[in-house]
Amino acid sequence: MEAIYILITALVLLNIWVISVYIRLCKRLPPVSKEDAEYYDENGNHIYYDRKLIARLKKEKQQGQ
Repeated sequence: MEAIYILITALVLLNIWVISVYIRLCKRLPPVSKEDAEYYDENGNHIYYDRKLIARLKKEKQQGQ
């Protein structure tokens, strides 16, 4: 019975740790503004940095039609 209590305690502490790490990481992310949204397409790809990926996806889409 003691092993179950230890396991439950360990799982609760692990959940608390995961949640705290998640919250800390979210605080470090820069806020998304409307200006930043202009640089992304409808699929979430960055217009400049993902331009090769976007071109490949367009090419595959045209070949599929």
